[in-house]
Amino acid sequence: MTPPRILFIDFAPTAGGSIQSLRHILAHLPRQRYQPLALLSPTVAQDFSQYGLDLPIFSYDAHQGAALPAGSGTAHIQASSMAARMRKHRRWASVWRAGSIARRLVGRTWPTARFIAHLIAVQDIDLVHLNDALPLAEPGILAAWRQHRPSVVLVRSFTPIDRFHTWISRLPAAGIATSHPLLENQRRQKTRFKRVYTIANAIDLSEYQGAVDRRGVRREFGLSPDAILVIVVGRLMRRKGLDIFLQALAQVVPQQPQLHGLLVGGEEINEIGLQNQLQQLAQNLGIGDHVHFSGPRNDVPRLLLASDIASFVPSEPEPFGRVIIEAMAAGLPVIGARHGAIPDIIREGETGLLVPAADPSALAAALQQLLAQPAMAGALGQAGRARAATHYSIEQQIRQLTTLYDQILGTS
Repeated sequence: MTPPRILFIDFAPTAGGSIQSLRHILAHLPRQRYQPLALLSPTVAQDFSQYGLDLPIFSYDAHQGAALPAGSGTAHIQASSMAARMRKHRRWASVWRAGSIARRLVGRTWPTARFIAHLIAVQDIDLVHLNDALPLAEPGILAAWRQHRPSVVLVRSFTPIDRFHTWISRLPAAGIATSHPLLENQRRQKTRFKRVYTIANAIDLSEYQGAVDRRGVRREFGLSPDAILVIVVGRLMRRKGLDIFLQALAQVVPQQPQLHGLLVGGEEINEIGLQNQLQQLAQNLGIGDHVHFSGPRNDVPRLLLASDIASFVPSEPEPFGRVIIEAMAAGLPVIGARHGAIPDIIREGETGLLVPAADPSALAAALQQLLAQPAMAGALGQAGRARAATHYSIEQQIRQLTTLYDQILGTS
């Protein structure tokens, strides 16, 4: 009997956390039970070739993250005083929102949905796995529904949803949240998934069991062998609190001149120029020589293993925070923000420290505490490694996903 064919869709324009999570799922999905296929943005599809995944990969530019183009007439209407009054009026605001939904459906959703529906038919897909928030999964949901195929939506963000999204949330066979706060957020927004599950993001622990290249990493960034590295991993985005991190670092460096910050990741597509702004901020704070930008990397586990502390203190609530479990797997003590899903992952005082968001002094104090108590920092790192292995292994996630797939496909 031919294994069911599952189409995994993620149109993220760059390889961020959702793409890394999807890569792990595709690499570990048992091929004797399922035949996976992937539909990605052109840039990410090209990047996937380096991973050696044995599966068909298709690409389509859904222009995710880019504004919907508006003609001169539409732009004029949107900027008019009449439009401003409509958006504020209790009754006419709903009319304005309906018009916005219709414009999105005609201009972007339907073309993408038609492409996906054609691919589903041609490739004889049995199940569609949509790897993003409900609004971004919209074309895939409609395409699967049109082709009478079940779909699942793995929700990864606190994205607001409108009435149309609420309606189409009834169409997938299941909705998956990566954390309990994200699940509660979906419930507050009145999504109507037939089944709802919580399945956390996961990591391949084997990637964090290699040799530790402390000297090599420090040499690469022009640092002395005894330099202390605080690492921040993720795409460069304003909501990640990177300015707060630099301000905290500036408070600690005068007492700890061997301390350096390493920011790993490229700029988000709509945040071009942010790295230059952060570099200028570091210069203004007097720590330009203590802040290093690596850009996008394919050896994040190597960089984490060579670091001493991980920091992830975004200014806005995170639906999960994949970098936290990556840092824990590398045995690092982690400083995280006390909001969103982060407190669900970090056991305060056991696997890491929690601080208020947007508070550079609190982050600086946490850094100083870890630097002053290396034994405690080591214990936090070891406990974090154990927690990552117990709760966030890719093997556990695959077991949960395959159980769900089998239930939906009727193969269990």
